[in-house]
This record gives sequence, structure tokens and C-alpha cells, in this order.
Amino acid sequence: MPRIARRTFVAAPAEWVWAMVDDFGQWHPRLRKSPGAPKDSPELVVTVVERDEERMTLSYSMPEPPFPITGHKATIVVEPSDERTSHVTWAADFDADPAIIQELEDQVGDDIFVQALDRLATTAQETYGAQQIALSN
Repeated sequence: MPRIARRTFVAAPAEWVWAMVDDFGQWHPRLRKSPGAPKDSPELVVTVVERDEERMTLSYSMPEPPFPITGHKATIVVEPSDERTSHVTWAADFDADPAIIQELEDQVGDDIFVQALDRLATTAQETYGAQQIALSN
């Protein structure tokens, strides 16, 4: 089973980042958790299959993935680096024709995961930084 994974550093505490992960709309312009998106919507509907608060892990599947894959399950893990920083890993496991694995690696890994992780990191860092400034005033 192929796996695509990306990891990013976030200059915000793991607990802060974890609080944002479940709200895809804050950091991912195309994912949403609830079914019933209009057919012409750019949103990808996902179903959360596991959420572990203690391990800061969220796993989901896509009932109708936009790629020729089956058996999709993605997992987002937030790990503390120290008191003020963290790392986020996003990985997807799935079945697909071996001939398209590199294309999926580029599309999913670079075009989706990297961009969304960058947005998550930026949003978390900006909101955490703003809170720290407000607390110091």
C-alpha cells in the first residue's frame, strides 16, 4: 500500500496547533467534514474515522476521492518539539495503480499536503503570536 507523507515545523505549541487541526476550514480551503456539498463545490468531503486527543492524532477517509485510488485513510499527527513549537505530519495510505504513484506523490504530497501544512503553520503561528502579544499588553 503506497504512503504519501509530509511534515512541517510550526512555531506554536502542539496544543495550540492541535486545537486547529479539526477545523479544516481554518487552514485547508478544500476540505470539509460534513457531507452534502454541492456537486460543483471545490470542497472535498471527508469522514473522520478516529480522533485521539491524548496522542493528538486525527484520521479520516474520503468517501469519493478526486484521484483514482481506493482504501484511502489519511492521518494528521501533531507532536510537540518543545513548549513553544511543534511538528505536524500528514500521511495518506491508499491503493492505486503503480503507474500513477509518482503523479499522486506530486499532486497529493506537494500540491495538497505541503500547501495545506504551510497554511496551517502560518495560521497557527499568526494566531498564537497575536495571543502572546495581547497577553503581554
